[in-house]
Amino acid sequence: MSGYHTDMRILPVAPHHIPALSSLAMETFSETFGHLYPPEDLQAFLQKSYAPEQVASEVADTTQFWRIVYDGDMAVAYLHCGPVGLPHPDADPTQAGEVKRLYVHSTQQGKGLGKTLLKLAMDWLSETYGVAPQWIGVWSENLKAQALYNSQGFEHVGAYQFPVGRVLDDEFILRRQP
Repeated sequence: MSGYHTDMRILPVAPHHIPALSSLAMETFSETFGHLYPPEDLQAFLQKSYAPEQVASEVADTTQFWRIVYDGDMAVAYLHCGPVGLPHPDADPTQAGEVKRLYVHSTQQGKGLGKTLLKLAMDWLSETYGVAPQWIGVWSENLKAQALYNSQGFEHVGAYQFPVGRVLDDEFILRRQP
């Protein structure tokens, strides 16, 4: 990763990373999307989705692929892939995988880290699922993420709504043929 601090490391998530991963997941989700939701809905979603116990359970699932990025002692990004779970008629979790989460802390954006993690994800998906399509869901208004995914060959193939409390986000389903 050119342009990065010499202490930048991409690591498989181990049990001792769970507190940092949980905290980073809550922070990056909040800084990216928190303004969209009533505070009580956001807090309930964060606790349900990113509490240490929930994250530990997901990391322990051997069908999932996790990486965490540290800059020195600070967790700054993470990646989560696994069997596709998007609501699309062609999305078969027994045959294809999905980039489920790819978050980079705002202090690290614009340095190529997202592209590096996406490449790592696509490599894992290819190794795990062969030539099956690769999938990702993205918020309809996250134009920066969509540009990154489009630059790597992902194409819009559907839409769905993602609930965060009482709010239903419009999400796009993207697919890439490796």
